[in-house]
Amino acid sequence: MGIHAVQKKSCCRLFCLYPLSLMLISLFSIISSAAALEVQPFDCAKCHVAQINQVVADGSKHTTEISCLDCHPRHLPDSTDTIKDCIVCHDGQQHYQIGDCLHCHMNPHMPMTHLRDPLKPAREECLSCHSDVWQGMATSPSRHSELYCNRCHNHHKEIPECLECHGPHLEEQSVTDCFRCHQAHQPLQIVPSGYLPASFCRVCHQEAARNLAETNTNHVGINCVSCHKGQHPSTPACQDCHGLPHSQVIHSKHQNCLECHVDAHRLISGR
Repeated sequence: MGIHAVQKKSCCRLFCLYPLSLMLISLFSIISSAAALEVQPFDCAKCHVAQINQVVADGSKHTTEISCLDCHPRHLPDSTDTIKDCIVCHDGQQHYQIGDCLHCHMNPHMPMTHLRDPLKPAREECLSCHSDVWQGMATSPSRHSELYCNRCHNHHKEIPECLECHGPHLEEQSVTDCFRCHQAHQPLQIVPSGYLPASFCRVCHQEAARNLAETNTNHVGINCVSCHKGQHPSTPACQDCHGLPHSQVIHSKHQNCLECHVDAHRLISGR
């Protein structure tokens, strides 16, 4: 066989193998590209360091129960649909039906910390979870029930001190003293709890305080909440403490003690 015949045969073999080579190269490229697009959770930290740090610092359940890929299943340039809708995971409660999650949860990587812009009014969003608060405010309306929730609560679970807005009744009163009479969401529903200094009551009930100061009866030494118990205002019946101290004849003629004794804070007494 001549040299030309050998060269011709070799060229024919190369020519036949060329399409197969192209196919193998193309297949390898496809496999490599697919593998490159299969992002793993640890890949996120290579570029998105700030977001990873935020999730680790205070991501709430976004830290403990899901990975980056649960919210970001795809990545550019494979897809422009790189962020799942919140409702995919957050469903089944009234709160999740409000829509526009980012109105409050501005940073999904720290959903409960960067909760919202305090200048944006919020009420429905809050009360969809805190329905008991709204029921209480509706039962006992006050100036507080007219405010947006974030007027007091700039951030989620942030509870301001009463004295940031309200002046104390007495100079020596502290924040803890406020809660001895008032509830934040029902401030006008006054229910004194435990021992309460008479000075707290005198601020509003000045006439009663003056009358007590001028009497010489045992009432002057009794703490206000010993008689005025439970929800304010409460006035006990004289018989609750004194029973029927006079004869049956007198009680049958004068069934109202104050017909003779005039005022519980300034008793007219024969003693």
